Amino acid sequence: MNTKRFIIWSIIGTGISSVTTQLLTIREFLSQFHGNEITISLVIFCWLLLTGIGSLTAKTVKRSSLRTFTLLTLIIAVWPLLQIIGIRVFRETVFIHGMSPGFYPIFFYIMIAVAPYCLLTGFILPYAQKVLNDRNYPFRSGDLYLTDSVGDITGGVLFSFVLVYWLKPFPIIAITSALLICVTLLLLFSSRMYVLFVSCLVLSSVFYFYSTNTFFEKRTLASQYGDILQYFESPYGRIVISREGDQHTFWESGVPLYSHSNVIRSEEKVHYPLSQLDRVEDILLVSGGFGETLDEISKYGPAHVDYVELDPFLTDAGLKGGAIKKVPFLAIMNTDGRRYIKTTQKKYDAIIIDLPDPDTFQINRFFTSEFFSLAKKIMKKEGILSMSVEYAPNYISDIRKKKLSTLFNTARLHFQNVIVLPGEEAYFLCRDGELWKDIPSRLRLKSIKTSYVEGFYYGNVTDERIRQLEESIDRDEYINTDLRPRLMNIVFHEWFTKHGTSPRYFLLVLFVFTGIYLIFMKKEEYILFSTGLATMGVEMLIVFAFQVIYGYIYLKIGAIITASLLGLLPGAIIGNSLREKGKARNKLLLSEMLILSLLILFLIWVAFFKSEPHPIYFLAYCFFFSLLCGFQFPVATAMIGEKSSPAAGCFAADLCGASVGTLATGTILIPLWGIRAAVIFLILVKISSSVIILFSGKIVTSK
Repeated sequence: MNTKRFIIWSIIGTGISSVTTQLLTIREFLSQFHGNEITISLVIFCWLLLTGIGSLTAKTVKRSSLRTFTLLTLIIAVWPLLQIIGIRVFRETVFIHGMSPGFYPIFFYIMIAVAPYCLLTGFILPYAQKVLNDRNYPFRSGDLYLTDSVGDITGGVLFSFVLVYWLKPFPIIAITSALLICVTLLLLFSSRMYVLFVSCLVLSSVFYFYSTNTFFEKRTLASQYGDILQYFESPYGRIVISREGDQHTFWESGVPLYSHSNVIRSEEKVHYPLSQLDRVEDILLVSGGFGETLDEISKYGPAHVDYVELDPFLTDAGLKGGAIKKVPFLAIMNTDGRRYIKTTQKKYDAIIIDLPDPDTFQINRFFTSEFFSLAKKIMKKEGILSMSVEYAPNYISDIRKKKLSTLFNTARLHFQNVIVLPGEEAYFLCRDGELWKDIPSRLRLKSIKTSYVEGFYYGNVTDERIRQLEESIDRDEYINTDLRPRLMNIVFHEWFTKHGTSPRYFLLVLFVFTGIYLIFMKKEEYILFSTGLATMGVEMLIVFAFQVIYGYIYLKIGAIITASLLGLLPGAIIGNSLREKGKARNKLLLSEMLILSLLILFLIWVAFFKSEPHPIYFLAYCFFFSLLCGFQFPVATAMIGEKSSPAAGCFAADLCGASVGTLATGTILIPLWGIRAAVIFLILVKISSSVIILFSGKIVTSK
């Protein structure tokens, strides 16, 4: 019986399934919570913490059972489907439909949703080693780390470069769980556990029936979207077209982009800026080309309208469904709007930014000083830029005042004149030339007829409301930049204030439990804890920096995580091969110095941010950083000694450190103080572990 071979393949299969499930879960929660990147760090934090706890529980197991291992393996194979279904179905049960949940509800919802799977996958890896060792198959902790890394990398590559482009989540789960299911059935059959074999075969058949059923997958989204006409899983986001009565709504990643007959918004976003111009020839529209927008623009007789939308699936659906009007002056470009503005040679009379509020890093990059500088370079003399943010006409809260002030001050750095008009949203008009507030009179001069502006402008855009907006602007408020996103800081505070909560209690609990854990930790385990913290901290830095520059992390999150995993394997191989040669202290110290050097290099790039690196540089950085981190694991376990069964404790230290690093950088430091503060924090953490290596007498030679 090839028990050892089957178990090793199950470890690889667990890696494939767990990484794919993690990536699908991140994308699922991004769609559920409107693309908020803090969701990424919360999912990864919960994932790593619970997986680490699962690894710790394996330390309490004294005797292993092949039957138990086989059943747990099958559960791990089929659970991802149940997890994704649960996230979709219970979202509308836990939260009021249409409500924007607060930090704590989102955090606990994520924690509960991923807990069963993460605890199981954390437990199964050290338990697999115990099953092998109890049957006299030598399998060291370094071997376990290597084998798991092979599975992780395979899953990451398969998902990021193949499956995400072709399949929806349920078929992806069906494919990536196949190895685990095959190994389970082979183990049961070869062990002559025929009753269990038949039961598991039936369960697997049910699993594949539902995971490959397109109609069933669409039904799992009905509680959120209602009557779904079409559903696409684009690499850039989830696109849903739903129907309620005669009204069709287009959704992207959980955000309603367009509903039929929204004439008011179309008229405001078009006529407020374009009425300012004496002549309109070339217009750049960044998102928002659905509905009546192009009809309103056509009233000015433009020669060219370049409409930039990142996702080709979205514009194709809009064209086929008639939501995007086919007009002769229109050119659709499927690329990132900011990237287009940076690279185009064309000049425009008007740039209309029609994006949601800058509540995510992806959107914030269109409201920064760097963006306004880029936009101004492609504007004709006295051209105009317009954008809008939400606000309540009759009451402007202190936090909303901060947001309006930050945006006004940032735009004012680059334009001589900036005014804010109170429509359904607060519309910012930015220009070096003269700006007029009396929009209807400008439209009459041009003989342009409108349904809303002409009849209702004076009743809604009153002098009192304009004055209220002007008085709410604080000229001393901070400037919003790419790497110090002041608007994201305000949004973070608004998130808690809106729900009457504070992050202090959460941070206090995290600090206390981390402190207690560190007290009882071996010194070797602390080194892995700090390295795991730095690894995931860097991954979060790359995620947010990539989002700032390129704006499509929904697509590339898998590639970034895969690059990090890819570096762990050669690092672990090198560490495994050198674990018995020479002094462990010297090897660890060298790796610590190299890790610190990479962190300082990142800090230098952030401090002197002059250029935008190609995506390959981000991936290469992740690879080399994780290579050094992967090197440390087998060296540290060798120092503890295999007789002490270090796998569970070291896995737990690595995973718990990674979870703290994810939360500290992705949820706290970057949103509150920017990327530079996060890098400095990681440098200080790695300095502390280097000091322990330098001055600890225990870490001297390999055992």
